[in-house]
Amino acid sequence: MPEPLSPEQALSLINICPIPLLVLDHKGVICACNPAFTNMTGKSKYDELVGHSASSLGEHPLAALLGTGKQVSWTGANAQLHHYEVHRSKTAGETPLEVRYFIDVSRQLSLENSQHALREELREHTLTDSVTGLLNQRGVMLALEPQVARSRRYNSPISVVTFDVLGNSNNDALRKLVAQQLKDQLRWADLVGCDDKQAFVLVLPETSKDAALQLSKKLRTQLLDVVQNKFPGEDLAAYFGVTGWQRTDSAASLLKRSSMALDQARAEHNPQPAAI
Repeated sequence: MPEPLSPEQALSLINICPIPLLVLDHKGVICACNPAFTNMTGKSKYDELVGHSASSLGEHPLAALLGTGKQVSWTGANAQLHHYEVHRSKTAGETPLEVRYFIDVSRQLSLENSQHALREELREHTLTDSVTGLLNQRGVMLALEPQVARSRRYNSPISVVTFDVLGNSNNDALRKLVAQQLKDQLRWADLVGCDDKQAFVLVLPETSKDAALQLSKKLRTQLLDVVQNKFPGEDLAAYFGVTGWQRTDSAASLLKRSSMALDQARAEHNPQPAAI
């Protein structure tokens, strides 16, 4: 067994350690710290720290470094905000001490934030749903806007159908199957996509609301038959919401009203398409 370090040796190691270290007694009073810690806090004098506890510091910012949190933020002498992970260990003996050391994770957090921002930016610029390959809500909106402008110019009808086909398992596989059926069955002029709630969206140019209702009833029967054959025993439900273009509509209001119609059908557990 190696011989234990003497207090002088331990203090020497603490002083040369490049990581900010703080030593607290069993009452939470600072009994030692190293130069890296005084540099971190901007306190040039050792005596300004030793002998203090969280209670004696009161509202002083240094009290945060003596708290129980696993992370702490601190504005250093360079006026830059740094983020630290706080790690703790106990020494052996009758009067154990707590050694607390602070790992600067500012760069790591900055990189994580940058990656998150990039992912969000990519998501905003992506136009397709990752599961079905159909247009996502942003893609549907961009494709619908010129259709609405055309309806406004020529006073021609346009309808939007929003619907769900729900099962008790295999959700992604079910959505892929429904998406493929939509691609195969609908005419080239129809626009197919998904909204942010993973419901399917059909944009039907030159189609009145009444015609869209009839199409929805037919489509519901066909889709349930196909899905039931593919997933026998699946507990299925399908709800449809339908709306038609009005003179004051924008692409956003048209999609919103169709989604509201779907919500109404779901709430009423109505197998028939709901129209608004």
